[in-house]
Amino acid sequence: MVSPRTAPVRTGNTSTFTLKQRRLHIVLLDPREVPYANHEYVLTVGRTEHCGRTAADGSLTHEVPGLSAGELLLKLPAPSGPGPHCAAESVPASAAPRGAPPPYPPPISDEDFPDATPADARESVTLHWVLQLQSPAGFDSDAARAAQERLHNLGFSIDGERGAPGPRTRAAVRAFQRRHGLPETGQLADVQRELIRQHDA
Repeated sequence: MVSPRTAPVRTGNTSTFTLKQRRLHIVLLDPREVPYANHEYVLTVGRTEHCGRTAADGSLTHEVPGLSAGELLLKLPAPSGPGPHCAAESVPASAAPRGAPPPYPPPISDEDFPDATPADARESVTLHWVLQLQSPAGFDSDAARAAQERLHNLGFSIDGERGAPGPRTRAAVRAFQRRHGLPETGQLADVQRELIRQHDA
């Protein structure tokens, strides 16, 4: 299993994701790290378009074709409730005592700006990410066999498995990773360099 990684990504920028499987899993959080939960989205990779709503944790998961680019649109609804108001609103002129000078600064209202958009006329916002999708380099059968031989020589038994990695190879890889303080993925490709370093030193 691939362990998740977290990276802040600004909207409008190109974001690169390396896929260890053909499955794209993204968790969307706002700047306060609150999930964008139950929001409509459109994920497009090539000609494949996925529409849906984010989960309660702000996540979305889809099988994607082996293409290099895509985009993600997330629709945020218009905020509800009254708009923000200035904390120190001016006192209306009618509230000033009779004979007193007018308040300073003078009160300002929305009616003073006839061309301005009313505070309550809010619109929904769409966040946009451009995605670059990269697959890791292939791990051919010759490289797998060589890695298995190194594992065996270092004392991590694979019980005769050669070529296509099976459950014994994955168990041996996890044991190797555990001994050397590496994340336990069980994938030969993840330990190839460390195997070479340990075996050929």
